[in-house]
Amino acid sequence: MLSDTALPVVKATLPVVGENIREIAQRFYAHMFEARPDLLDGLFNRGNQADGQQQQALAGSVAAFAGYLVNTPDQLPDHLLSRISHKHVSLGLRPDQSEIVHEHLMWAIVDVLGGAVTEEVAAAWDEVYWLMANMLINKERGMYEAVRLSPETIWRTWRVAQRIQETDDVVTFVVERTDDREVKPSLPGQYVSIKLQMPDGV
Repeated sequence: MLSDTALPVVKATLPVVGENIREIAQRFYAHMFEARPDLLDGLFNRGNQADGQQQQALAGSVAAFAGYLVNTPDQLPDHLLSRISHKHVSLGLRPDQSEIVHEHLMWAIVDVLGGAVTEEVAAAWDEVYWLMANMLINKERGMYEAVRLSPETIWRTWRVAQRIQETDDVVTFVVERTDDREVKPSLPGQYVSIKLQMPDGV
């Protein structure tokens, strides 16, 4: 829940942040990847970056979460947070990476909104971010524990045993493990991420 200090500030500034959230998201990603190009290697879907889906996903989730905090704080969007958490766990995201996102997202908010971001406004939206980030971190910790894995051990190598062309645009890959690690059963809504080297070496 937002503090009594932050709540009226977020409520008052939510419309202007909502109007500019797409641009904020675009500036955020550009700034973050310029500073940390290593994050493009195996962590972010480059197709989603190119067509804007990633920016739209971030914009929608931050705006929606802030809206829930203001309008229905006792009914936060668990379905939204669960979907994001499943995706994060499928990529082996670590809690400390929230700090990187925070740094560049707050920079983008100031960059887009300029002087409108007073210390009071910055502190209020900082609170929104960390409420959301900590809820995600806690959900993700539970998911890692449920499959007895960690961000460092979530990835493993598989061998493609069979490729089946189901239709013109659907292919099934049958894979088999290359080590003795137990194969965990899939969870409802679980993402399966595949990381492979592209022609440019990324």
